Amino acid sequence: MTERNDYFVSPRISKKALNAFLSHFKAGADELHTLEIYERDALLVRLAPAPYRCTDKREIYSLSKSFCSTAIGFLIDAGKLSEDDRIVDLFPDKCPDVISENLSKMCVRHVLSMNTGHAACVMPKMVPADDAAKAFLAQEVQFEPGTHFTYNTGATCMLSCIVERISGMKLLDFLSWKLFMPLGIEEVRWNRTADGTNEGGCGIHVSCDDIAKLGLLYKNGGVWNGKRLLSEHWVKTATSPISDNSCNGTPDWCAGYGYQFWVNAREGFRGDGAFGQLCVVLPEHDMVFALQTELGNMQAEMDILMELAEHIHDGDGEQVSVLLPDYTPARSAQKYTGMEHTWYQLDDNTMGFTGLTVDYDTEKDAMRAVFSTGVDQYVICAGDGFYAESTVYTATLKPKLVGLMHTDIPERCRMAAAYEAVDGRLLLRVRYLNCPHRMEITIAADGDDIHIHFEAWGKLRPGSTDIHGTKLS
Repeated sequence: MTERNDYFVSPRISKKALNAFLSHFKAGADELHTLEIYERDALLVRLAPAPYRCTDKREIYSLSKSFCSTAIGFLIDAGKLSEDDRIVDLFPDKCPDVISENLSKMCVRHVLSMNTGHAACVMPKMVPADDAAKAFLAQEVQFEPGTHFTYNTGATCMLSCIVERISGMKLLDFLSWKLFMPLGIEEVRWNRTADGTNEGGCGIHVSCDDIAKLGLLYKNGGVWNGKRLLSEHWVKTATSPISDNSCNGTPDWCAGYGYQFWVNAREGFRGDGAFGQLCVVLPEHDMVFALQTELGNMQAEMDILMELAEHIHDGDGEQVSVLLPDYTPARSAQKYTGMEHTWYQLDDNTMGFTGLTVDYDTEKDAMRAVFSTGVDQYVICAGDGFYAESTVYTATLKPKLVGLMHTDIPERCRMAAAYEAVDGRLLLRVRYLNCPHRMEITIAADGDDIHIHFEAWGKLRPGSTDIHGTKLS
C-alpha cells in the first residue's frame, strides 16, 4: 500500500492560502500530483498526494525545453557556439540541395526563441525521420527568421542536434556532465526520435525535486551552492522577452518568449509543459514554484499560483490543517470476477497484445492482469482500496501526445492501480507515475468471449481502444 510519503509545510506560511490553492484540484478533474515552493532558497512547501511522490521521474512534456536550452547556454558560455551562428553553417552536410533565403538567415538565436520562420511546428516531420536534423532543414521556412513566433517543438529538437554536433555527446550525456551532476540530479530519462536524437523539446523524465533545482539555479542567476554554473548574461537573456508572442492567446502565453522560457504576465518567467507541468520563478518574491499536474487550463493554474504567492504569508501561525487532494480509491464490491486463471487468446489489435489472464493475489489483496505480446508479459497489479504499483517495459501501454513523440520505442512505465470487480467486469484505474496521465482498462467477460477497453483522455495515444478475444478451454 502506498501511503502519503511527501509532506512538509513550513509554519511560516498561511495554511488558509495554501488550502485555497489546493481546493482547485479534484480527483478525476484538475489534479495536483506534486508541489514544491521555495523562498530565499528555503523550502516552504513539499507535498505529493498518494500515490505520487516528489521523487517520481516523470515525463514533463515541454518543460523539457528549458533543460535543453540550458545545454546551449553552457556551449555559448564556453565560446563553443554563438547565438549568431547560422544553422546551415553548423550542418552543411544536411542542408537541402537548394537553400532558401529564409533558411540561410536562420541562426541559433532564432531556434532558441521560436523565431525560426516556420509557420507551424515541424516536430511531427522530425520524430519518424532517419535524420532529424536533415528533416528540420528540409522544411519550408515561410517567414524571415526573427519576424514570426511559432511555438515549435521541432526547433528545440534541433537544439538537441546542435548540442550533439558541437559537443560530440548526446544531449542527456552533456547535461549529465554540466548540469545534473552539479545539481545532484540522477536517473534521468530523455526519449529519442527515430534516429536516436534526444527529443529536446519534450521527452525528459525528471522529478519535482529536479524541476525545483532548475528553477533555483535560474533564480540565483546561474549560481548553485555558491558556484557559478551559467553566466549571468545567459540567464538574463534566456528569461527575457526576446520574441513577440502577443497574439499567442491568454495573458501568460503572450507576454513574451525567451530562450525556451516563457515570460510571465505579472512577474518573472517559467518553463512549462502540457497538462500543467511548471517551473515558475518569481524574482520579486524571491520564490520558485515546481508543480506536476494533470489539468486542461494552464492559465487558470497560473492565476491561482500567483494568488498563492501574494497571500502565502497572510495569517502566520494559523491552527488549520492542510487539506490535500484525496485520490484514495474505494474498495471493490467484489474480489473475484469469474475470469481468474483463464487464458484468453486475443484478436489482432493495435496494442500488439496476443493473450490475457487474470488472477487474484490474496497475499497482496490485489488483482493481477497479465497481458502477453507473444514476446513479453506485462503484469499490472491493482489494489483493493489502495494503489498497488507495477512496472512494465512497453512500447504501447503508455499515454503519449500524438504526433510529437515516437511511440514505437519501448519505455519503462511505472503505474499505480486500483480495481473494481462487478459481475464479470473488472475495472482497472491506472495512475501513471512516470507521466501526468491516468488510464482506465475495462475487462468484461461474456461467456467464452472477452472485451477489453482502454481509455486515456486528451490528445493521447492509445486513446480509446477496444480488443476482443476468446477463452481457451
